[in-house]
Amino acid sequence: MTAFREQMRADFENVFLNTEEFGRVCSWNGYPLTIAEDASLEKEEFGANAVNVMRKRVICRDIDLTPPPKITEQVLLDGEYWQVTDVQTPFAHLKITLERVTT
Repeated sequence: MTAFREQMRADFENVFLNTEEFGRVCSWNGYPLTIAEDASLEKEEFGANAVNVMRKRVICRDIDLTPPPKITEQVLLDGEYWQVTDVQTPFAHLKITLERVTT
């Protein structure tokens, strides 16, 4: 890995996922995982039959979830089941979009 890429990974881990900055430790399928949440996506919508659909995006290190979750997979995040609707794999991290239905 080049020095530039190593520095990018270190910056991502030390700033973005730092629990004193933007990161927090969650429970992902029963295991601790440091994530940051993308507040711009987190929302609740009313779908058909007055069902609420909640969406959120979590960001974590790519090496912490190997292999990454698959679309349509159900995961247990902090005691609540969510369905994976999108997984993006930019350098050094994963962007995972989750959705769940509430009534």
